[in-house]
Amino acid sequence: MHNSRPIEVQGRFVGVAVTHAAGAFGPLWRFVATDPVVEDLDGATFPSPSEAQRVAGLVLARNSGQPAGDARR
Repeated sequence: MHNSRPIEVQGRFVGVAVTHAAGAFGPLWRFVATDPVVEDLDGATFPSPSEAQRVAGLVLARNSGQPAGDARR
């Protein structure tokens, strides 16, 4: 059975993390991008949904020219 978690950055839905396979320290989570801004991450695997969210935030900030965590859009 697969689990999934929505990934939002600053209230913007950017994708979904879905359990993919078991790693040495637990399940791996595959990121499925739904927002073109983070499409470079589509298919990437992460150790947790929170790590996927953190990296998506960095990519979103890079592509928008704002610091990660900045509430302005």
